[in-house]
Amino acid sequence: MMIYIRQWKNKMTPQPGANPFMVVLSWLLLGIMLLVALGLGLIFLLVGWILLLPVLWRKRRQIKQMWQFNKAAQQAQRDARERHERQREQRDNQNDSSVIDGEYSVKNDD
Repeated sequence: MMIYIRQWKNKMTPQPGANPFMVVLSWLLLGIMLLVALGLGLIFLLVGWILLLPVLWRKRRQIKQMWQFNKAAQQAQRDARERHERQREQRDNQNDSSVIDGEYSVKNDD
């Protein structure tokens, strides 16, 4: 690991015969490129967030519609269950009026 650090340090130190103006200019260019890259990254991040808002609103609306549909379905199920129970109670409590109790005799057609 120390070998890599020494090699990196040797690469980063300017050569003994290097023009100091070029060294400063290269560091400035590196800094400017880093700032431009950072600025572009922030712009892309902001554009992404702005484009994400309509997607979130659409998903929120879909979830709200699904919640309302689920609530209506549960209410309809409760109503159907109560209606079924009421019909069953009426059927149990009510005597069947289509049946006539009593005796009958068959008359001959002769």
